[in-house]
Amino acid sequence: MPRPPRIQFPGAIYHVITRGDGRRTLFHDQGHYDRFTKGLADEVERSQWKVLAFCWMPNHIHALVQTPLPNLASGMQHWLSGYANWYAKRNQRTGHLFQGRYKALLVEDGGYFWTLSRYIHLNCVSGTRPLVDHPESWPHSSYPGYCRKSNRLPWVAYDDHHAYWQGQNGGKNATAAYRKYVEEGIDCIEDPFKTHLREWVFGSADFLNRMIALAGDGTENGTPRNRKLRRVEPQSILDATAKEFGCDASEYAVYRSGAPGRALAAWLCRRWTSATLPELGPLFGLSGTGSVSNLTRTAEVQLKKRAMIIRKQTIETELGLNIGNKA
Repeated sequence: MPRPPRIQFPGAIYHVITRGDGRRTLFHDQGHYDRFTKGLADEVERSQWKVLAFCWMPNHIHALVQTPLPNLASGMQHWLSGYANWYAKRNQRTGHLFQGRYKALLVEDGGYFWTLSRYIHLNCVSGTRPLVDHPESWPHSSYPGYCRKSNRLPWVAYDDHHAYWQGQNGGKNATAAYRKYVEEGIDCIEDPFKTHLREWVFGSADFLNRMIALAGDGTENGTPRNRKLRRVEPQSILDATAKEFGCDASEYAVYRSGAPGRALAAWLCRRWTSATLPELGPLFGLSGTGSVSNLTRTAEVQLKKRAMIIRKQTIETELGLNIGNKA
């Protein structure tokens, strides 16, 4: 059975999992936990990652990471190999530390942040032998920082984690709402893996199809190979789309604008840029993240027509985005 593909593109979100080889212990004491955490902090600075959540268990780890640049593979190699080399020297042990290659499950958007991060943060209280009674008591995770600002780490993107939920639900105290949400799951932990698709995607069927299209554009003997997509700024997409439709890009920023190509521009921004929904909102005269999502859904309907597909491909070609020109 072929391994899940490694798809990389600007703004991609991943639920990363790796285990000790043969259930081997990864962390023997506080020094081991500290060194592994420092490695991730260094990678955030080096690779510009956004870490939404993490939890280190004695023999496996979970992390929810967004990569503004398409560099997950190089960043993971640097982070994990750096720790493995340090571990081998400190413990005078040889052989593989990690079990095979890490898992990197693609996540569609911020709508999955709370579900996945809750699962990650509750790892320490799950199973037949929970490590602690309450996730806030487990120091080797990002959850204490979600409970108290005094416990926050400067390199964890707490506000980004809450942004999608606030855009959808409003309210001023996302921290309290998230804490309540996590605590409600302690006695009945929801398994998000029951809803993931093809064993490598958390998202809608449309998102799965888009990822399959990207993976399918880079195959060797039927097995997808890594994809790296060219980075582009949202304004470049707006300008190119407006040019194709014969209007001015500034018209897209008008609330309820009927400017031609506006929905397609939003769809292209979601596909090709690292901009979040809150960041895209002002570019389209919108305040809520759901409104941007509605624009992209409108574009998906439009892209069922051949004429719109051709215009999309023309814009992508203009910007040098010739990878995966499928609706």
